[in-house]
Amino acid sequence: MARQLPPVRVTRRGWAMLGCAFAGLVVAYASGWPALLAVALFLAALVGAGVLAVVLVPTRATAERRLAPEVTEPGRPVTVRLTIAGHAAAGAEWRDETTRRLEVLGSAKGRLPRLGADLAAVEVEYEVVARRRGRVPVGPLVVERTDPLGVASAKRRSGEAAVLTVLPLVHEVRPPVAATRVDLDPDAAAVFGLAGEQRDIIAREYRAGDPLRQVDWRSTAHRGELMVRSEAAAASVSTALAFDVREGVWRDERSFEWGVEAAASLLAAVGRRSSAVRFVHDPRTPVVTDGERALLALATITRTEDGPSPAQLVRRIRGQDVQVLHLLTGVGALRELGQLPPLGQGAVGIVSLVGDPLEPVPATRGWHIHVLDPMRPVEEAWAHA
Repeated sequence: MARQLPPVRVTRRGWAMLGCAFAGLVVAYASGWPALLAVALFLAALVGAGVLAVVLVPTRATAERRLAPEVTEPGRPVTVRLTIAGHAAAGAEWRDETTRRLEVLGSAKGRLPRLGADLAAVEVEYEVVARRRGRVPVGPLVVERTDPLGVASAKRRSGEAAVLTVLPLVHEVRPPVAATRVDLDPDAAAVFGLAGEQRDIIAREYRAGDPLRQVDWRSTAHRGELMVRSEAAAASVSTALAFDVREGVWRDERSFEWGVEAAASLLAAVGRRSSAVRFVHDPRTPVVTDGERALLALATITRTEDGPSPAQLVRRIRGQDVQVLHLLTGVGALRELGQLPPLGQGAVGIVSLVGDPLEPVPATRGWHIHVLDPMRPVEEAWAHA
């Protein structure tokens, strides 16, 4: 929420005139000099007139703002197209208000035409660059009126701010599980690689009537019996990511932000492999079932004092036709990993623990645990998994 602007502000020139007026009054009364008293009162009256002028002066301004694009990544310029219409009886300046989280490229300020001038709309275009993820306001328009003597000014906001959504940085990562196919033939053997590779070895035993051109000679040599490649349809693997947002499990804000970027990179990598994506960080909210919406959720995710445990997150996502489940949490959750519930038959579970554990990693039932170093680049998160 934008802070409230003061209705009227006396400028440095105005304060100087008031200081002179006060000194003149003191000297005038001490010396009995009527002329100096008149001058002091005149200076004070000028400041009062300036305040009344900026309060009562008619000023009108409207702004229409468009962002292109409305969703961006850190470091990528966003074009702000601003259409301003209005006028002022005295000198008035406008500027588009931006937060310190945005770097402004170009000019985002100007002057309103005087009352009686043509009211043609003015179009202004500038760029902003965000360095951090989140939802960042752009605007609203701030109009500052100043009296002709420059002793007082008044500011007011006009219109609403536009909201820029900044996604987390996405890095090229190699997921620890890269399964993208499941053969629907119950007699076929689908193999999922746990080191990032996709093994497309889908074969079954030879049946009478199978064409010889479908014989998989490599599998035949390995198994010692005639094997053929399955012709059943392949379905996309569903991958889920559960993200632990509890403040106590993350050592600091930096490691949490590192984890957010790692989660975003993992989701992007899974999406590029044409896998269905699910994301959950709060069991009270619906499970996100789209990769783009998952990135939008990560754009505004924050640490909370009281959040769901890893076991609660797993129970929330388990049973929703998920074949690969990733759990990303901080090193503070180390002792809770032993409480993770087992996954169903055919499902693969991976825990990514961000930080340097000071205790031995507990044994888990069917979960693969990878310790990630937040001091290294995110690109190397699962490089040795």
